[in-house]
Amino acid sequence: MPGPPRYLVSFGPKSTAHRFTDILVIGAGIAGIRAALEVPPGLDVLVVTKDNVRQSSSQYAQGGIAGVLSPEDRFEDHVEDTLTAGAGLCDREVVEHVVHEAPGQINDLIRFGARFDEEDGQLALGREGGHRRRRIVHALGDATGHEVMSAIIDRARTLPNVSLWDQTFTIDLLTNEGACLGAMVQSPQYGRLLVWARQTILATGGAGMVYRETTNPAVATGDGMAAGYRAGARLRDMEFMQFHPTVLYVAGSSRFLISEAVRGEGAYLRDKNGVRFMPAEDNRGELAPRDIVAQAIVRCMERTQHPNVYLDLTHLDQERVRRRFPGIDQVCRGFGLDITKDLIPVRPGAHYMIGGLIVDREGRTSIPNLWAAGEVTSSGLHGANRLASNSLLEGLVYGASCGCGASRAALSIPQSFQFPAIESPARKEVSEELDVSDLTNSLRSLMVRKMGIIRQGSEMREALATVDFWCRYVLAREFDSAPGWELQNLLTIARLMIASAINREESRGVHFRQDFPKHDDSCWVRHLECE
Repeated sequence: MPGPPRYLVSFGPKSTAHRFTDILVIGAGIAGIRAALEVPPGLDVLVVTKDNVRQSSSQYAQGGIAGVLSPEDRFEDHVEDTLTAGAGLCDREVVEHVVHEAPGQINDLIRFGARFDEEDGQLALGREGGHRRRRIVHALGDATGHEVMSAIIDRARTLPNVSLWDQTFTIDLLTNEGACLGAMVQSPQYGRLLVWARQTILATGGAGMVYRETTNPAVATGDGMAAGYRAGARLRDMEFMQFHPTVLYVAGSSRFLISEAVRGEGAYLRDKNGVRFMPAEDNRGELAPRDIVAQAIVRCMERTQHPNVYLDLTHLDQERVRRRFPGIDQVCRGFGLDITKDLIPVRPGAHYMIGGLIVDREGRTSIPNLWAAGEVTSSGLHGANRLASNSLLEGLVYGASCGCGASRAALSIPQSFQFPAIESPARKEVSEELDVSDLTNSLRSLMVRKMGIIRQGSEMREALATVDFWCRYVLAREFDSAPGWELQNLLTIARLMIASAINREESRGVHFRQDFPKHDDSCWVRHLECE
C-alpha cells in the first residue's frame, strides 16, 4: 500500500497565520508538562493540547509511581522486576537509568506540591503485579494521576515563559530537509496556524482508542505517532499493546479501570463459579505481570463461556479497602455494587501502547530538532510488556530530560534563524460523503476481533487487507475537523500495529499468537521497526 500523504491538509505560507516560539511541547500529560517545567526563563515554551489541559491518560492514572523509597527495597530489585516483565526486550541501561532517577523525580513532585498518601508520617507504599516489593507511591487512594497533574499544571501556570493552549489540535509536524521546525495546529482562537519552533517535544500519549474497549480517554487516538510517521520518524514495537486485565464490565458503563493496586492489596480473581483461577496459571497468582493475567482471564472466559471474570475483595478489611480505593468505591456504588461485599465484574481492555517513536536516552528522535517523551515513544524501558506504575515514571524522567535537552539545543540556534516557506498542495476533491463515525467504530471493532489479546496469523492478515482498503480511500481525503484527522491517524496506527504483529512470528509479552504460542529467543529477541 502506498504511504499516507505527507500532510493531512493543504496549506501555504502566505495564506496561513504564523506563531513563533523557542520550544513547542505537543501534549499536556505528565511528560509534556514535566518537560515544560525544565525550560529556563530565557526561553519561551508553548504547550498545546487538543482537549482540556487536564484531559490526558496521566490524569486518569490510578495506581501510582514506582520508585525505590524503602530501606527494604533495592534499585537492583526494581530493575530486575522491570526486565522480567519486559520478556527479554528491555534495554538494561535504560531501565537502570530510569529506576535510579525515580526517587528524585518523586521528590520533585512533592516539591511542586503533589501530596502523596502517608502512613505514620512516611510515604505509604503499595504493591502491584510484577513487583516483589512495596514501592508504589499513590495519592488520594486511587487518584494519583489527578493529584500529580493538578500539582504540575498549577506549577506550570505560575511560570511567565510557559503558555498553555488547550482545544488545539496538532495536525502535523512541519519538516524541511529532514529536520523538524514546529507543527501545523488548529485552535479556536487562531484557526489554522503554523507554529515555528527551534525545538519541538512530542508528548501526545498513546492510541488506546484504536480498540472498542479501552481504559484510555477519548483523546488517545495516536496523533503523535501518526504525525511522526508521516514526518519520517523511526517507530518500532507497534505489535505490543498492553491490555489491562481488570476493567469494570457493566452494561451502560464506560470501561472504568480497576487499578492493579486492588490485586496488590490482596484481591482475588474468580470465575463465574467462584473458583480462584490464577494460582493454577502462575505461581505469583494475581500478582503476575499484566500480560500473564490478561491472557489467563481470556482463557477463563472462553472456558466458562462467560463474558467476564470477577474481582473479590470481600475477604479484605472493609475500612482499609474504602480508604485505599475511594474512587473505585464511588464508581461501583453508582452501579449498585459494594466493593467490600460484592464481586466486581471485570475483563481486559486496551490500556497502554508500548511501541512508538524510537528515542535515545535523552529523548531525541530520529528527526533532528524533534524530541519525544512518554507513551508516544519506544524508549527501551518496557520491552514487550510494561511493569505496572512504570509509565508515569517514564513520563517524568524523559519529560525532564527532553525539557533540558531541547532547551540546550534551542540556545544553540540563533534567534535570527529564518524558517523556510513550507507548503502542502491542494488535494483533489472527493465528492462522496464519508461517515467518519461509522468507519471509526468499524475499525475499533475490527481491532478487538482480529488484533486482541490472543491473535492468529490468518485473522490478522484479513484485518490488514481490510485496513489497507479503508486507507486507500480515507487517507487521500482532506478533512477540516478533528474527527476526520483522528480517523486518519487511527487507520495509520492500526496498519502499523497489524503489520508488526504479523511479522513477529512468536509469542512474547503482550503479543500472544495461537499459531506461534512459544517464545523464540533464537530469532526474536529483537525489535521490529516500522517500514
